[in-house]
Amino acid sequence: MQLHHIPIFKEWLPEWLARTIIFAILLTSAIGFALYANNPESIRGYYGVEPTDVQFSIVLMYGSIASFLALDFRTVKYFTTRKYLLAGLFLNAICYVICFYTKNWTLFLICRFALGISCALITSIVLNLIFPRLPSNRARVIAYTIFYAGLQIISPLCGIYSSVLLHYFDFNFLFLGLLILLVPIIFIVLFTMNSKSRIHKRIPLYDVDFTGYIFYTLICLLVGYILVYGQQFNWMESPLIRTLSAITVIILFLFVIRELTLKRPLVELRLLKTRNVVLGLLILFVFYIFKSTSGFTYGYLEHILGVDPLHTIPIWIASILATVISMFITSRFVLNGFSLIKIVITGFMIMGMFYIYMLYFISDTGETNDFIIPICLFSIATGVIFVPAVIFTFSEAPPKIAFNTSIIGMFSRFVGFCVTIAINNYVQLYTAATAHEKVRESITEINPQLDLTLQNIQNSLIIQGSDAVSGNNTSDKYLSGLIHKQILSHSIRDYYDLMLVALVIVIMILILVPDIHHVIVRLRRRILPY
Repeated sequence: MQLHHIPIFKEWLPEWLARTIIFAILLTSAIGFALYANNPESIRGYYGVEPTDVQFSIVLMYGSIASFLALDFRTVKYFTTRKYLLAGLFLNAICYVICFYTKNWTLFLICRFALGISCALITSIVLNLIFPRLPSNRARVIAYTIFYAGLQIISPLCGIYSSVLLHYFDFNFLFLGLLILLVPIIFIVLFTMNSKSRIHKRIPLYDVDFTGYIFYTLICLLVGYILVYGQQFNWMESPLIRTLSAITVIILFLFVIRELTLKRPLVELRLLKTRNVVLGLLILFVFYIFKSTSGFTYGYLEHILGVDPLHTIPIWIASILATVISMFITSRFVLNGFSLIKIVITGFMIMGMFYIYMLYFISDTGETNDFIIPICLFSIATGVIFVPAVIFTFSEAPPKIAFNTSIIGMFSRFVGFCVTIAINNYVQLYTAATAHEKVRESITEINPQLDLTLQNIQNSLIIQGSDAVSGNNTSDKYLSGLIHKQILSHSIRDYYDLMLVALVIVIMILILVPDIHHVIVRLRRRILPY
């Protein structure tokens, strides 16, 4: 029997348990990415770094995933499945051990890059175990839904995990917890998978574009670095940013020329000649810009309302339920032949409702339960948009090179994520400055309300047991805290105003673009939904 015909799992293992193992492997890998995105303040405090450094650490791992997935299309066909998967799991384990024992930021960034490779490797194995076996469009749409629902709920699951663990332990124990979760997965893979099984027939690693991979990786990391640190260095006024931008353009030019001339390119750029593929990539790009704005809501709960992380767990749970339910309902509409673009537009409209709700409720007071509805609206919107947008992009790709859509789609989402960081860094600075100016105009020494407010705060503190001197000092600090909260809430409201306007423009463009409202679902077995 040929090795690639040997079953991946041993014959005594029931199919339902094999599927459970596959899903557990996926969650274990993906949670490592969400861990860092969910704990920026903890990372800053533990490593003593700036907010932009934390952002770049996230971008570094994302870029590593995006670039390695392009190379993985060939490497996954060379190694046996169990060996390849164990390599990714062991690389994860080694990185977790290093991060648990060290506070060195440079070493942490190296581990982040390595974790990106392992995450891409493991995700590739999981997808190659699932999607090539599915015989029909119906089965593949359902599988897409399960896969993306799993990815979407990773962030709230990680939020619950981090909130509970950080309540009792230091930040580095998050790595120990992940290591404890990972060890059983490694043993399960060892005992349930056949050692000589393969997903594909073995293909030697000849004509693999390793040079293109290096170029592609450099492009991802340089784009990420420029977009993260650009605002901090004042963009093109900085010699460093100008130099890195020039280097990026040169490498991009060399990469494009190389990919267009090779017989077996790392990335098939001819896909960009198809109009609807490009439109689908732009939808994914824009979607990730809007998707990242939910972080302001959680930041609002933490920094303005002072909600303890443990008390956000009901919101995380509501987000998980809303995501899962909305994605599975959306899959039914897709299977019943509804227009993919109309479903995407509906999702953007629901996201608009989230912005309107937040604009109405944002203030310096509020209850945690008030924000379950907007978070659910946001989760429903992402659940409605994601799968139809991905399927729309894949459906229009030329059959012979359609599998490359996954790679370019991943890059589109990566760039959208990086652009979001750049926009957020700039807009936060702009809106915060505008809000600060508005507050400064109303709070002056000649304003009679200022003395009255300070006196009321001081009297309240004295009633609570403070003496007159400490009450006077504390009242000044308390007022400063109130002003800071007002500035934050105003800046978030202004930011959501801008996002709502941008969202309306996107919806109008999608409504007016011709010949895209009747695209049918065409998913090929070789396409993997990265």
